[in-house]
Amino acid sequence: MALINEGRPFRSIDASAVGLSRSQLAEARHAGALFQIFRGVVVDSRTPDSRDLRIEAASLVVPPNAVVADHTAAWLYGADTMPPHEMRELRPMFVVPHSTSRPFSAAGKVRQTTILDPDVVEIEGLQVTSPLRTAADLLRRCWRPYALAAGDALARAKVVTTEDVAEYVLRLRKQQGVVQARELAQVIDPKAASHGESWMRCRMLDAGLPRPQLDFGLQDHWGNQWRLDAAFEGQRVASEYDGRADHTGTEATDHDEGRRSTIEHRLSWKFVIATRERIFGADDSFDHELGELLSVPVRPRKW
Repeated sequence: MALINEGRPFRSIDASAVGLSRSQLAEARHAGALFQIFRGVVVDSRTPDSRDLRIEAASLVVPPNAVVADHTAAWLYGADTMPPHEMRELRPMFVVPHSTSRPFSAAGKVRQTTILDPDVVEIEGLQVTSPLRTAADLLRRCWRPYALAAGDALARAKVVTTEDVAEYVLRLRKQQGVVQARELAQVIDPKAASHGESWMRCRMLDAGLPRPQLDFGLQDHWGNQWRLDAAFEGQRVASEYDGRADHTGTEATDHDEGRRSTIEHRLSWKFVIATRERIFGADDSFDHELGELLSVPVRPRKW
């Protein structure tokens, strides 16, 4: 069966141009034959994801004089930086210079800012904030744990390096969030495998705990090997983030408990487990449990 619109993205309001009536469009979406890339932009679900596909989709909704920015720019570069509360909004993000009026966009979010020429790159005709500008904006503008997760994701995708980001944000002057950006740029780590691990590390550092080693390898006398999310080797203490997607259900929890019990028994390590509920909110038991094992006093929570 042929791909809808030859596998190219299109705006829902242009469905008739690709041979779909309103009812056919609704039926295709309901059946999962169409995948929604942005609000009002869809593509045949069988179309493989690619940078070209993402660029073409963004080109359909970019307002005049606007530059693709923030999480959408990171997405074009192949990095997932979107915080949980925005994942379902599917609204692309753009910036326009202060010298121009801010255009209305029903599909996306547009903000005004200062944009220097070196901060914009052109990708197949689409204006996008440069990788370093994108990283700096996310480090400045996002809520602290989400900002570090964004920085880690960009480094993990090899879009930027920690050193280049740290040098870039040092040059920023009189911009909102620049202090946070400079602090977090120093601790970006591409070894963080998920947003949850980044949130966990942000919680550790802001609690005054030492910086852990990420993706730490262990091996016992029989040659069995394990990887730990975050480790404090000198104290034989590890912390791991159990996200809802991969660590829920009897099979997953039994596997986690069995693995950690083996490591504790054979190698005398201790674990402090992080969950979303323990990282965010008023419950600071994660901080104190880890601080006690490391013999480090913890700071009061600020987020």
